[in-house]
Amino acid sequence: MSSPICWSCVQRDGIILAEAGCDDGSTNVIKTAQKITKMKPTVGWEVSSNFSMSSNPFRGIKFHLHECAGEIDDRPSDDIIIWAFSCVYNTTECSEETAKAFLTKLVFVSEPLRGMPWWREGATLSAQPSFAPTLLQQMENVEQIDKLAMMQQHVDETKAIMQNNIENILERGDKIEDLQEEAQKLNAAAKVFKKNAKKVKRFKMLQNAKHGVILGTAVTGVVGVCVIPPLIALL
Repeated sequence: MSSPICWSCVQRDGIILAEAGCDDGSTNVIKTAQKITKMKPTVGWEVSSNFSMSSNPFRGIKFHLHECAGEIDDRPSDDIIIWAFSCVYNTTECSEETAKAFLTKLVFVSEPLRGMPWWREGATLSAQPSFAPTLLQQMENVEQIDKLAMMQQHVDETKAIMQNNIENILERGDKIEDLQEEAQKLNAAAKVFKKNAKKVKRFKMLQNAKHGVILGTAVTGVVGVCVIPPLIALL
């Protein structure tokens, strides 16, 4: 069974460092991935515009992490690295909140690696051999993760990251008016979680009763050495 997350990638300042996924055979995934990766970075989330659901059920979503480069290397203290974590998901099989939770997990899975030279200075696909298998594994495991816990973690962690992004941007002297819309999105995300959490909890209880088990957090296995071909980086 295919994953509801069809494609994902990690970018640094617009450069695709690693990606994994496949097209649907009609270039819908490719077009959606190209659109979301080219959208202007903000302090938080970006979502691709809606397509006709009858012809294209895929949607793109992206999360940004603004990092002060001077905290890790010798760059000027006001130099900002913008990391972007994107995915394309099938709206008939995956909710927006689940896709957001998936990307939030990628932020923390990649944290130990973002200090590596090929991540901070590498060209297109410089992290493909080492990180694309991890992307693929996380995509395949998304349905096995406890959705309620995953969504709660996503709301808490992205709130902290977005607040830090705002602080970094303000330190560079950007106008606070440009951040008001993002602050409103953050508040809206918390409200959406509270509404969806009850639905997820009821679904989980029904599944537990049906199967007689309680699904725990999936244990991440060891990723074997394999070659994951890029989908859009070389187009």
